[in-house]
Amino acid sequence: DTPQQDEDAIQRDLPDIELEERIGNDTRSLGAHLRDVVSFMSQDPTCIWTLINMAYCCLILLGKSIQKVVFGELRISEQQHMKDKFWNFVFYKFIFVFGVVNVQFLNEVVLWVSWFSILGFLHLLSQLCKDRFEYLSFSPTTPGWSHFRLVALLSAILTLSGLMFIICIGVGLFSGINTFAFMASECVLLSIRTLHVLVRYGLFLYDMRNGGLGGEAVSWDKRGPVAYYIELGFEVASLLVDLLHHLHMLFWSNIFLSMASLVIVMQLRYLIHEIQRKIKKHRNYLWVLNHMEKSYPLATAKDLSENSDNCAICWEKMESARKLPCSHLFHNSCLQSWLEQDTSCPTCRLALSVQHNVTLHPNMDRIDEAETAGSANNHFFHFNGSRYVSWLPNFSVEVTNINNMLRNEPPTHTHTSQIRNMALQVQQMFPRYPLTIIIGDLTVTRSIEITIDNILEGRLQIPARFQELDGDDFGESHASSSTDTTPDSSGAFAANSASDYYVNPVFSRASSSSSEPSGYEVERKNNIFGNQSDLLRDDSMEEVPLGDRFSKSSEERERILQRRKETLVALARKKYLDRNRAELNLRHRSKSNLQE
Repeated sequence: DTPQQDEDAIQRDLPDIELEERIGNDTRSLGAHLRDVVSFMSQDPTCIWTLINMAYCCLILLGKSIQKVVFGELRISEQQHMKDKFWNFVFYKFIFVFGVVNVQFLNEVVLWVSWFSILGFLHLLSQLCKDRFEYLSFSPTTPGWSHFRLVALLSAILTLSGLMFIICIGVGLFSGINTFAFMASECVLLSIRTLHVLVRYGLFLYDMRNGGLGGEAVSWDKRGPVAYYIELGFEVASLLVDLLHHLHMLFWSNIFLSMASLVIVMQLRYLIHEIQRKIKKHRNYLWVLNHMEKSYPLATAKDLSENSDNCAICWEKMESARKLPCSHLFHNSCLQSWLEQDTSCPTCRLALSVQHNVTLHPNMDRIDEAETAGSANNHFFHFNGSRYVSWLPNFSVEVTNINNMLRNEPPTHTHTSQIRNMALQVQQMFPRYPLTIIIGDLTVTRSIEITIDNILEGRLQIPARFQELDGDDFGESHASSSTDTTPDSSGAFAANSASDYYVNPVFSRASSSSSEPSGYEVERKNNIFGNQSDLLRDDSMEEVPLGDRFSKSSEERERILQRRKETLVALARKKYLDRNRAELNLRHRSKSNLQE
């Protein structure tokens, strides 16, 4: 080799030698090297997207692991609630990041998205815990290990929300009070909702543990106000924090003429409406409580011994109770919850003298023309995103006429859906009576039992045009059927008994929805009131398996209620036939004599 070639080789090896010397002389720690790597990756776009993808994969794996260990297989309602919560959270945080904060740099976007990803993950877990708790609270057989896992997860979420609040304080010291308020409000909301579920869970576990020690009714009466005020306090606190958070976003960002401001204003309107509804409900609660204490005295020991029965509302044993004017007894807390929704006795439907300027029926819907006119002025639009792309959300928009919202018309005495449903039940037992006649009587009595008694006692009469039509149809049907009998069949009616006068079920259903005369046609050899063998059987020999406690199975409750309904209908039909059999015999004989 020539000297020139040796010199070129030395020059080529010089960078490697210098690099080895630099590595050997580098005294930095591993943490310093790691900071350099992170600094480089945070400045390179490709590395940033790789890190984001890895972080979300780890978060999804963590969520799946928690689901497998704590929840197992999710129910359909839980999946739907999580989906709705997720898309709602993503939509509002997108508005916040790009409409309120209006970030301009990639590193700010990454920081805010990372923060809200962790918050959203914890919010979803909290919502899932709430749904599962509500499911387990109605399940009669739940192992203690399931409760322990759920309480442990809720405690972990509450602890993490506290740690995130500490992070908010640290960030607020450097970024300002506004950034601290934006970050801390979400942490406070998460803490309130998680603590609410934990407190409810604690009350449930306490009741479940002491359920077999006796005195359930007393413990329930004591727990009722406590549970109510806990529920009210947490819900109002959550609404107030959310309201202040949205007001802060609206005034701080100065976005009065943007799409984000419209979204925030709509949410503010919803929050204000919810707070007003809570206040109105609480005023109603206090007034009902005061009315009960003044109007309905506590039952004495003699009353409780004479009426040794379970509360008809909760089906628990009564150690103390309130006595209504109709002498029926109920738990204090059960009766209060009932009177907030209805102003009649839960057992006999006696109308109680509950009058107050606060409406006690907030959920009653007007029927007939009022309901149709109210909905005709609204326009409804629904977008089904899953029809196009599986991950697109579904949303609905309803446009309401502002004149209807601002018009404060006095309430009219129209029939409610509750009275109409009661009238339909009565008409199922007495198809010959027009629906309008039954509704008119129910508006006065407010009780199905009293209206049935009015019909059976003859106080509620059918209009003359319906009676004439009923008699004509009866004569025609009997004439057509009597051609096959002997002339000496005048006494046959007594032998045939009630089986000759039943309405075909098709006509019975038609008469419930029509006021035309054809809807009240009576046919012979058809069943007006049902099958005769079912009607005349001894219902007292068949007992309904009610149990000592209120059933936690929805199917069993439906079977019990259906069996009670059938028993009441059969007894009413039998009573009606027994009272009117002589009249029907007389009509039958008179028609036979006229035909002869």
